[in-house]
Amino acid sequence: RKSTGGDGVIIGGWKVRARNTRILGKDALEELEQRLGTSHLPEMVYGSALELTHESTGVKLHCNAEDALREWLQEDLPPLKVAAAAVWERGHKARFGDEMPKASKTRKSDGGGGGGDGGGDAWNDEEETDAYDWTFTTPYRGSVSVDLDGHVDGQVNGHPPPWTDTDLRVDRGLLMERDPILFFDELTLYESELDDNGLMSVTVKVRVMPRCWYVLMRHWMRVDGVLIRLRETRFFHRIAAGGSGCDSPCVVVRESARREETFEGLRMRGAPSEPGQYPDADEAASVLLAAGGPVEMEYHALTV
Repeated sequence: RKSTGGDGVIIGGWKVRARNTRILGKDALEELEQRLGTSHLPEMVYGSALELTHESTGVKLHCNAEDALREWLQEDLPPLKVAAAAVWERGHKARFGDEMPKASKTRKSDGGGGGGDGGGDAWNDEEETDAYDWTFTTPYRGSVSVDLDGHVDGQVNGHPPPWTDTDLRVDRGLLMERDPILFFDELTLYESELDDNGLMSVTVKVRVMPRCWYVLMRHWMRVDGVLIRLRETRFFHRIAAGGSGCDSPCVVVRESARREETFEGLRMRGAPSEPGQYPDADEAASVLLAAGGPVEMEYHALTV
């Protein structure tokens, strides 16, 4: 059975649905803060979500901002310290050459509008937030629950299957075949400009074809002149011949990759080391892969 719609597709025993929304409004954001127990959230949080439901068992794989942010809080990485002077100076030289401004000028984050005797120290300060990881780095690799008669209750009664270690891999050869794309969407879960220190985002792409479906979720973070993080999670499922259902057993493969590089480390290796060479997650992934730096890989399977 195969059917398509504006927000998804049903094929091979799976119902794939994407919900693409605007940035959460004030009321919705306050409710999210209450549920998470924090007022420190990215500037842009979306209600977008991806759901892939196995129709015969009700097992649901889904990706959403709330779960991603909850895992950010749980991981609780130490705050990243940004040497504002060094970061700013490199950026300024790249744009305007070696001429530097007078020491009496202050940073935007100082909130001041003028110079004064204290302005000379402004460029020597370190911008840091001691209370929380302001890069919003999350270990999130998707959520699994069980939809029982239309009610999702995966933590209490549903008992979703666990992810287990596997030797299976994403079939990249199949993904490169020229099969028709039945459904495609790209969602942003949340993003931030990190108080003008860089960029970060958590995004999800989904692609459904007659013989498989594929999901790529990325957490990407660039703190200018300091650090790049890229955490990628790939989900892959091969649809049985004819698109009638799953092979037995019905398996979803999950590949997880983590890359982290300092700009100084990239420079020392002769790899691209300017922030402008990493403008977005796609470009960052390509450049880091070509640079050949360290990567942590994990492989898991979900059997439904």
